[in-house]
Amino acid sequence: MGILYGCGLCCMLLSIWAVLQLVVMGIFFKLEVLAFIEEAEPDHHSYEDYDDFIKQTKDNYHKIAINCWVAAIIYLITLGLSFWCMKHARAKNRMAEESLKDDEVFCREKPKKS
Repeated sequence: MGILYGCGLCCMLLSIWAVLQLVVMGIFFKLEVLAFIEEAEPDHHSYEDYDDFIKQTKDNYHKIAINCWVAAIIYLITLGLSFWCMKHARAKNRMAEESLKDDEVFCREKPKKS
């Protein structure tokens, strides 16, 4: 079909995967899954006691979940643009095929060179 269609398809597939992954990760961070504690724990020596550590860790879990969902929305926009590119490439290809089927394109007199 063409490079526009191929790029649109590639970006669309990557966007679908990214949206799924980021939404699931956002849910896991919102649920404060222990497997992601290393990503959510505060910087070393930035907390005063255990309660402060827990509070900062919970805040970090929440911030990371929001960041995952925002990134998923950005990938949804990319998904829409990719779909539009594929639709545009398909329409352009269809118009080219229609012009090839038109007899007048082949039956016209060629302009004389002077």
